[in-house]
Amino acid sequence: MSSLEAGPHSAGFWDTYWRGTHENAAHKEGGAQEPVLARFWEEFFRRELAARTAPAILDLACGNGAVTGHARRLVPELRVHCSDFSLSALLDLQRRYPGCPCVAADAACLPLAAASFDLVVSQFGLEYAGNAALEEAAGLLAPGGVMALLVHVHEGAIYRECEYNRDTVAALQSLNILGLAREAFAAGFALNRGQCSPDEFRAAERAFTPAVRGLEQLLRDRGPAVAGGLLQQLYQDIAHMYRRMSAYEPGDILQWLTGMAAELEAYSGRMQSMLDAAWSHSTLDTLIDRVVSRGFRLVQRDQLAVTGSTLPAAWTLVLARD
Repeated sequence: MSSLEAGPHSAGFWDTYWRGTHENAAHKEGGAQEPVLARFWEEFFRRELAARTAPAILDLACGNGAVTGHARRLVPELRVHCSDFSLSALLDLQRRYPGCPCVAADAACLPLAAASFDLVVSQFGLEYAGNAALEEAAGLLAPGGVMALLVHVHEGAIYRECEYNRDTVAALQSLNILGLAREAFAAGFALNRGQCSPDEFRAAERAFTPAVRGLEQLLRDRGPAVAGGLLQQLYQDIAHMYRRMSAYEPGDILQWLTGMAAELEAYSGRMQSMLDAAWSHSTLDTLIDRVVSRGFRLVQRDQLAVTGSTLPAAWTLVLARD
């Protein structure tokens, strides 16, 4: 496997997401880590690495390497192979772990040799590739190998949070605040050039004001951190630019409005993809039955709850190949 091989598909808005997190301090170590998730991986790797010499490890749907980080904190020189649909995520991972062998590919159709890994691991990633991905991943295990997964739970804590954030963005989009902002800014620039009357500008501003008030109400009701702080940032940026309109070029404002509309759409798409990916009890039962019927053994099936919630956030699934 070369150090970085491109897969056949575009990673879409997830690739944009990972590209945008490169300079985000919250993601420099692979993203925010819940203590309960970190404990799961620490216990898993301590147990499995103690029993093996130079194991071949695959971090599947790895993002920018949260699970790889857990393994390498225990054994810094450990060689971990990584795969993700997003080339940007892998490039970020390689900045953190130079020389880490990576492949950009769909987890449901991996260009990797069967039975070639002692350990296959994934955290909140495999499920995005669809139900076929579990059998694909299991087929990568060598005899005696073990696969450990953390997977989104349907109707669980993360599911509910994603649903709430998606609906919040939908409520914002229903205000048409960006379209009305575009008209208000255009009228303001036209007024400054003497190309429209004060009454025309005030009419555009009056049409824009209810949308701003609606955004303010959303922030009061749902808090500044909702949707990853995206609404709060939008509100602050609009307020800053609107008060200082003469300091900007019209093209700069138009570019910002277009970019913000795309960011909101991408964010909503990411939330929906999380909802679509989550595994229900029945889905998990079916998938486990398929893998077990192929000669794999179920070692663990459980749920983890994260801080501040009584709802489960993750399925823990451990399977072994005898």
